[in-house]
Amino acid sequence: MNDNFDLTPATSATEQTPTTDTPAPATLPKNYLVGGYYATTDKGAKYLRPEFVDEYARNIAASLNEMKPAEFAAMLRDMKRAKKTTLPFEARQTAAAELLPRAIGLVHKKKAPSILTEFIKANLAAIKTDDDWSAFYRHMNAISGFLVLNTADK
Repeated sequence: MNDNFDLTPATSATEQTPTTDTPAPATLPKNYLVGGYYATTDKGAKYLRPEFVDEYARNIAASLNEMKPAEFAAMLRDMKRAKKTTLPFEARQTAAAELLPRAIGLVHKKKAPSILTEFIKANLAAIKTDDDWSAFYRHMNAISGFLVLNTADK
């Protein structure tokens, strides 16, 4: 008998590829912003959908876990300056729009994951009114809180 033959089953190329611990890039939650920020009661009253301050905020904060909470809080402070009721909606829109180049810079410097720019872009597209801007601001506040909580858990 010839001992030079290996009788173990052949493996495919994908089975031979070593596994790595590189996580898949984070994405925004499924159905995020589908239907906007608000829901309406049976009587027609509009309210912020709870997932924007709970489930979505938690998931996005978890996706931003490599970002320092202070960097996100600084973005939130910039938004807060535009919250003044004396400013026109366009000023609030501008404050929100300024978040995108800031996010791009943070991602470029490897201070934030790329989902940050995806998050900002999706929300900028959804902000059509003052109410939308306020909803985005409240959503960012919730994310900021969960980012701090996630950092404290580490």
